[in-house]
Amino acid sequence: MVDGFHGEGGTEPSPLEGDTVKIGAWLAKARPRHRSGRLPEADVRLVAALFDGDWTADDAVPAALA
Repeated sequence: MVDGFHGEGGTEPSPLEGDTVKIGAWLAKARPRHRSGRLPEADVRLVAALFDGDWTADDAVPAALA
C-alpha cells in the first residue's frame, strides 16, 4: 500500500495549514466509513480528489503518482 494510507508512517503527524493532523489514520478510517455509508459527502469528494480512480479500491493510487 501507499505510505501514508496503510503503510508505515501513515499515522505520523503531518503539518497542514498550521495544524497537525494524522492524515493516514483519518484515511484508514475513511474507506470503511464510506463503504458503510457513514462518511459525509464532503469528505467523499475530498478524498476522491486526492486519488486517481476509485479511492476505495485496495490498490488505490494517489493522483500525484498516477
